[in-house]
Amino acid sequence: MDEYMKRRLEKQKQLFKQLGIQLDALSIHQKQFKTKMRGYDPDEVDAFLDEIIKDYERFYANIADLMDKWQEQQTVIKELKSAPKPAHDYNTIDRRQLEEVVTQMENSLRLLKVRLRPENDFFPE
Repeated sequence: MDEYMKRRLEKQKQLFKQLGIQLDALSIHQKQFKTKMRGYDPDEVDAFLDEIIKDYERFYANIADLMDKWQEQQTVIKELKSAPKPAHDYNTIDRRQLEEVVTQMENSLRLLKVRLRPENDFFPE
């Protein structure tokens, strides 16, 4: 077994231990069963255990991926919480500012009416 695989299996074993999972791919692979006269076919058992090992590898990959994504999200959340707050909160509207904007819009509308039709009686108020 190469060094990369050993490290991967060790990381898998540590993660599964943290999650309370007793079996990992290596322990399944290394499991030896006693043989009896009317026992199961060892080749069939080995083939089934190989399928279980593949599933464990997929579980580990999914769990590791999800944990990486979770850690990334935690970092983003931490950065957002520690980011300086803007001086003006755009989600709250100041009543005075809103009244000023409405007044400016009304004045602009009056000027526009005068430019379009200078006759006073064309646009009744």
